[in-house]
Amino acid sequence: MTQFVIFIYAMLSMFVITAMSRNQRAQRPSSEMMTMVGWGLFSLSSTLAVLMVGLAVALALGWNLPAGTLDALN
Repeated sequence: MTQFVIFIYAMLSMFVITAMSRNQRAQRPSSEMMTMVGWGLFSLSSTLAVLMVGLAVALALGWNLPAGTLDALN
């Protein structure tokens, strides 16, 4: 299931970036929906990056994290 979600996320991101760059080259404004989806993907990526950095810092500091939460990601 995780691989499917990552695949959909990657395809949606690629579509948004490609469509917005094509509109910029053609000097056309992007649609409001495309802009909102782009901002949503940006905020999702930023949030996941901050959470992963927090997890890496916690593991580096030697905090005892439950193994069950990390096994659920696999």
